[in-house]
Amino acid sequence: MKIAIDCKNQALYGGGISNWASEVLPEWVAACINDEVTLITPSGNGVKSVIMTGTKTASVPWPTQLPLHLQHAIYDNLLFPLALSKIQPDLVFSPYHDIRMPRGITSVITVHDLCYYDVPQCYPWYLRAYRLGLLRANVARAQHIITVSNYSRERLMKVLSLPKDRISVVPNSLSNQFLLAPPAQAIITTWRQDHGDAYRSNSLLLYSGGIEPRKNLPGLIAALRLLWENGEKITLLVTGQLDQRWDLLLPEHKNYPERIRFLGRLTLEQLRLAYEAVDAVVYPTMCEGFGRVCLEAMACGTPLACSNLEVFREVAGDYPHYFSPLNIHDMAKAISAASGSGRQVRYQDERFTSDATRHAFLNAMMPIIEKMRNRST
Repeated sequence: MKIAIDCKNQALYGGGISNWASEVLPEWVAACINDEVTLITPSGNGVKSVIMTGTKTASVPWPTQLPLHLQHAIYDNLLFPLALSKIQPDLVFSPYHDIRMPRGITSVITVHDLCYYDVPQCYPWYLRAYRLGLLRANVARAQHIITVSNYSRERLMKVLSLPKDRISVVPNSLSNQFLLAPPAQAIITTWRQDHGDAYRSNSLLLYSGGIEPRKNLPGLIAALRLLWENGEKITLLVTGQLDQRWDLLLPEHKNYPERIRFLGRLTLEQLRLAYEAVDAVVYPTMCEGFGRVCLEAMACGTPLACSNLEVFREVAGDYPHYFSPLNIHDMAKAISAASGSGRQVRYQDERFTSDATRHAFLNAMMPIIEKMRNRST
């Protein structure tokens, strides 16, 4: 049997989807030892290589010569399907839902959230129309759908009228690279001095959730402004680079250069150090399908202030200081409480270990493959 795996997100991005795929795919590929597995991955300057034992690679040049807003559309709708037509797989798997799935070939897609439905005000109409069009088309063509939480499964059943047996839940987990890299206390102390003491901060606050509009960063800065005006010396540390997206989204961040610092792209070991060194983590998002930041904070015993979302309560229970993402006074209060609460007991939920996640993925995928094999004999 020929299997094709879409590796666009792993090649172009870090973050939740890429990390989720990197956790679940290798063991599944190893279980398909008698099958021909091909990774379809973009290639070009600035694109990461995706390597997996037991696979072939089909490299597709990323269309950097096109305007940025067209690159994804051309790759998703033309270049990726063209690569599939050359491979002619029996099964296609995608860790997201933005690659156009072919007709007449068994496919499995992953829908991490329904934010284009749930918070439409966060997106331009044309982007929302494009993404929802692809989602509906792919859901109609897919043999099976994977999502990352019970909350997201319930939303898929309600919004898209999908039967429960067409959806499997395979949650996020934290890699051993993150979990097994606790830094020494001396390194934590030096890190705090480098990132906080130089600006005379009493508290270091970490934000590691990305810059999409639904992440509610204007609300976060407004809440922090209340705390700063009240005399609280908090420095916000942001993972990722300071780039034009921040200038467009938050032009006022320039008014606080001593209070907002960018850490750049971090390795998992560096991210673990940041979680261990800060006083609290904040996650003001308005919509999510899971809550990876919650897992990271709990594993490090770092206090967490986050939006009062149903999915976060599924993932993190009573661990966080919850707030309404639409109420900056409520958010400011939760940030202040979390920052002053001190280190918490480290906690890793058995539902979200690597072993549990990989087992859930195998349980979702192997019956589909076995049914295809039986049909072909």
